[in-house]
Amino acid sequence: MKKMTRRVMKGLKNQKATEEEQGADKQEKTSFIQRLQNVRDKLKLGPHHKMERFTAMLGATLTALILFTALSFVTHRSNVVQSVSAQAVYTESFNFSLSNEKMYVEGVFANEDKTDVMILLRMQNPENMSSDASNYELFITGEKDSLTYEPDVTFSLFGSTGYGVIRFQDDEPIPKEVADITIRSNADLAGRDGSGTSGEKDSNDGSFGEYDQGKLFVNPGAEDVTTLDWLETGETEPTKLYTALVAESLDQEIRDEIQEQTGELGKLLNREKEYANRLVSAGYEPPETPWFVNGDYIDENGVLVAARDLAGAFTFDYSTKSIRDGYINQIMNDLSSFDEYMEEHSKNESEAKMDSTREEQVQRIDTIKNEDGAELDLTSVATGSSPSAQVAAKDSVESLQGTWREYLNIKSKLQRDLMRKLLILDADVQSQAFSYSVQSDKDAVTFY
Repeated sequence: MKKMTRRVMKGLKNQKATEEEQGADKQEKTSFIQRLQNVRDKLKLGPHHKMERFTAMLGATLTALILFTALSFVTHRSNVVQSVSAQAVYTESFNFSLSNEKMYVEGVFANEDKTDVMILLRMQNPENMSSDASNYELFITGEKDSLTYEPDVTFSLFGSTGYGVIRFQDDEPIPKEVADITIRSNADLAGRDGSGTSGEKDSNDGSFGEYDQGKLFVNPGAEDVTTLDWLETGETEPTKLYTALVAESLDQEIRDEIQEQTGELGKLLNREKEYANRLVSAGYEPPETPWFVNGDYIDENGVLVAARDLAGAFTFDYSTKSIRDGYINQIMNDLSSFDEYMEEHSKNESEAKMDSTREEQVQRIDTIKNEDGAELDLTSVATGSSPSAQVAAKDSVESLQGTWREYLNIKSKLQRDLMRKLLILDADVQSQAFSYSVQSDKDAVTFY
């Protein structure tokens, strides 16, 4: 009985302690809620302070918007600065204000330390503009204010090719600043069909209506300027300049096309073998391969080895040589006899085409022989009325003829057109020795 009484007393004691703890928790929770209510009342955010609550929310929203706008502006300015430091060409093309002649900005090139920078230009119609650099003037400033530097600036033209160069040279690397360049032509060769502006927003002053001028914006010190790693700083030899700035890229374009066309010839040779093998497997003799295909192959370097060249083919080593090495020097000693050589070459091509043994066409094939020597008249073979083997043989012959025609067209383009392009490109390079001109008058370049 006493033990039971002690247990009851102990249970009551524990229950009392638990109730005390719960009361303390409730009091603490009530105290925390009361503190929140006090803060709310101080800030006037309660249900009786709707205007104050709206004002606080509006203020918080405006603050967030201001912070977001400020961050966006900082990011935008950072992107603009990055863009200005990276981008070299801002004007891809422009027109001269009076003649309306168009000029393209082909790129900006420099040495490794950017103390020698060249802006390459190209005339759309070289025949309508002077090829003498002394007939041009330059006026240079910054995009908004004057440039912070005044480099040595020259203007030059690569003869009648239509290419020209604005060259910036300084002892220190050219700064990353956008240059506003006006180029004035003092030779009137194309009449006055222009609008009196150059197409740029700042080309509406009176000088553009009085003089034949064009305007371009470039950043000669930008990060994406193309580095000419093999051209020596300050190089003035015209053939080297033209090779580095113009001819190398054109040479590579032609060579890429040569490689592509040679690959097509290889595929056609494989196709020819396939169709011939089909005829043999069916028990027929393949028709005779035309002379312009027979014996040709593509070597391990991807170069066409022709058993017989087409009439008027230009044959020289292009696979191990490049425009830096030259192509014309494989054919003649100098450029003086180039025009005569090309004229004679064209004449020989015409005469060779009249040779019946060198006809450049695929002959009509009406019959083929089987293994027994019997002839199959292909003109009488028709789908649905002839045995399938004969129809297949006729299809193979027609496929062979189509392959030969395509092969002839590509071989002609390769041996005549593309090889000629390489020679003419080299002639343009070598002609710079006497056609290149530089504006030597220092007064022809004005900084303002």
